[in-house]
Amino acid sequence: MNNTKNKIPPRVPEGESIVEEPEFTMEELNQAFKKRMKEYQHFVDFIIDDLKIKENSKILEIGPGPAWISILLVKKKPSIKLIGLEISEDMISIARQNIKNEGVEDRIEFIKGDAKNMVDIKNNSFDAVITHDSLHHWEDPIAVFNEISRVLKKDGIFYISDGRRDLGIGAKIIFQIAKLIVPKNIRYYWKTSIMAGYTPEELEEILNKSNLQDLYQINTDIFDLSVHNKIL
Repeated sequence: MNNTKNKIPPRVPEGESIVEEPEFTMEELNQAFKKRMKEYQHFVDFIIDDLKIKENSKILEIGPGPAWISILLVKKKPSIKLIGLEISEDMISIARQNIKNEGVEDRIEFIKGDAKNMVDIKNNSFDAVITHDSLHHWEDPIAVFNEISRVLKKDGIFYISDGRRDLGIGAKIIFQIAKLIVPKNIRYYWKTSIMAGYTPEELEEILNKSNLQDLYQINTDIFDLSVHNKIL
């Protein structure tokens, strides 16, 4: 019998920080992210409708990038306060401009930092920790999950979603078609992100070595995987 795991390519780490490059500016990346609003809205809806985020919650977003999820979330839930922890100064600059343009700078704050060592964040200080498309950048995911556990309140919510590396035939076909219309520089980063992603089995193994080991459930679709609190 063939072992399907043997067909999955080995993981290739992508690195933690995204910085401006001559052939691919932050503004180009910002506009590319902005085209994914439907995907971001689904992420936000899950936090509000399924995970039942409370009014007046204090939320930490790891790796907010240009902050489009942050913006959608505070617009749909105006009572919340969001802090974005971002390792890239270039991303913080773009994000600050975006929240100003969208008129929500009074509800979103950005701090530069590394998620595996949140030295300036106190224990049990957030009602929720969220992140989308940053997991594959983490150099030490166990350390990050442990930090998430530390900074969350006892009844806090966590929601992490990212692309998966073990794409099925349907996802591969869609990817090949999309390559025809996606700009070349975007295609490059899309591919490297996929190759840096985890399989559900790998993610489960990592989580079981962390302080979130008894608290999570993993969901998957053809392109993505996510981990969040167990929903009873």
